[in-house]
Amino acid sequence: MDNIDALKDLRDIRSMMERSSRFQAVNGWGVLAAGVMALAAAWAANMLFNGGNTTLYGNTDFLWAHKTQIAVLGSLLLVVVCGLTVFFSSMWMARHKNIPFAFDATMRRLLVAFGVPLLAGGLLCLALVLQGHYGLTSSIMLIFYGLALVACHHFTHPSLGLLGYAELILGLADCFVSTRALLFWALGFGVLHVVFGICLVVKSHRA
Repeated sequence: MDNIDALKDLRDIRSMMERSSRFQAVNGWGVLAAGVMALAAAWAANMLFNGGNTTLYGNTDFLWAHKTQIAVLGSLLLVVVCGLTVFFSSMWMARHKNIPFAFDATMRRLLVAFGVPLLAGGLLCLALVLQGHYGLTSSIMLIFYGLALVACHHFTHPSLGLLGYAELILGLADCFVSTRALLFWALGFGVLHVVFGICLVVKSHRA
């Protein structure tokens, strides 16, 4: 009986140590908002690419002449905006629920694990845009974002790893489908974030 109690105590201690070494304040509403912004951006990009010879998107219009560059650079900017939205919403949630939110060792490891793949992918996309190669930029965004999530999920919600693998699968599939880049991008950065954000919100209310 004493051995069983000792094992239970060890499991409890291990569980507490794991929780203390993870960043717990990921705000589902922030993730959901990021997904909605991505879907809105995908809709705007679809209008840009399929606007045809309308007054706004006519062939002489600056947007039409530079639509691909604008779409890719806008996507990169949107990733940054969505990241900041999740970050500051998580900061608000941490203060609201008295969850520690400090740039301690755990936070630094989280930022490095997430930031390095994301920065590498962003710079690669930027280099491709500057050289006029646009074909796989959406795939690269999804793949490197997925890698960033997989790398950082050890320091925050484990379920972020599932989201990361889903982004990776979409990005790799996008590599083999040349005419549906915007659709894959909208699914990865839009739909998956909306679904994941809803799951986080539901889980938070049940806790």
